[in-house]
Amino acid sequence: MTLTARLTQSQRQNLGFRQIQAVNLLLLSNEALAEDLMRRAAANPFLRLRLPPQSTALIEDQGESECGLYAHVIGQLRMIGAARADEALATAFVEALDGNGWLDRSLAEIAASTGRSPAAATTMLTAIQQEIEPVGLFARGLSDCLRLQAADRGQLTPAMEAVLCHLEAVASGGVAALVQATGMPPEVVALCLAQIRRMDPRPGLAFGGPPAPLRAPDIIVSRGAEGWQIALNRATLPVLTLAPGREGAAGLRAVRAEAEWLASIVERRNRTVLAVARAVLARQRGFLDHGPGALMALSRSDIAARLGLHDSTVGRVARDLLVETPQGLRTLSSLFDSGPTRGNGTAATAIRYRLGQIVATEDPRAPYDDAALAALLRREGKPLARRTVAKYREELGIPARNQRLRT
Repeated sequence: MTLTARLTQSQRQNLGFRQIQAVNLLLLSNEALAEDLMRRAAANPFLRLRLPPQSTALIEDQGESECGLYAHVIGQLRMIGAARADEALATAFVEALDGNGWLDRSLAEIAASTGRSPAAATTMLTAIQQEIEPVGLFARGLSDCLRLQAADRGQLTPAMEAVLCHLEAVASGGVAALVQATGMPPEVVALCLAQIRRMDPRPGLAFGGPPAPLRAPDIIVSRGAEGWQIALNRATLPVLTLAPGREGAAGLRAVRAEAEWLASIVERRNRTVLAVARAVLARQRGFLDHGPGALMALSRSDIAARLGLHDSTVGRVARDLLVETPQGLRTLSSLFDSGPTRGNGTAATAIRYRLGQIVATEDPRAPYDDAALAALLRREGKPLARRTVAKYREELGIPARNQRLRT
């Protein structure tokens, strides 16, 4: 009785372990998959692995002569002890940088992508923010970026903290609204704003546009005779096959079975990755044709329902995949976006993009206020509250109307 119970327990543990392995393969990019399979093939004589010609790009392999935001921060991370101690987590932070030099993912997402705890991610971020130059890189948004610079300059007073917590008031009602929101004297608020104007709200832009990717794309989109063609990037995808022959000795049967299982799981991983990518890009065909302004609201549950997968499976596949599109290199996860209002099919990213276009072409002698911007967007089928317009405008770094006015 005891022996039978132990055998049953062992079988269940093995099944759980295999399920975990299969799930983990969904998290890997093509290059990370190649690295994982190299280790497995070295330990299993029944596996034959053909690596792609393109070598994996690791942090330590980045050339010193490269320019751009990624090259800059990678060079600095080599001198930060916390980053050297956990390169995988540090790399996840670098890959989460947007063109502003801010993080475009939450700490929870960054931690989960590397199997680290949120506490470990918080500790890493604090260490990076304290030592990185220029100050403000790796901020979690505009207020956080300015707060880091104020602290570095010795200007993070309670008054400055209050101003940074109510920056949206400036966007909607000017200095008077900020005075009312903070309850501080006008001269104190004016001093804080004068100090803020000498800061750099978007330090990443100094490096010439969006950061270059750390690795090659996993998915390639191209236009063919029959429309958009979506395929796995064979230049980075490893090919796993089984060695010919039988297992021979009884002791090798389990090894052969393991090899067969792994080959089938890798094939399933590739099919799932391609299916998710094709489903996402089919829904975002407008983005492929016209750019970010045509992004549609799309959730992971929409794609999961269409493919008969679990929401978490779609999330795992999309999280770190890079897609080469006519609109530039994007993470697949960036093509998921919610709309700002219920029932609106336009993605928030597309609305911010359109908002930037409108402001760029306005008459500088009669710029639009937030209410006018909301009315223009509403006529285009994008109904937004004035507060939401102010929020999006601030996220784009567009000053309020009175600051854009040119006489």
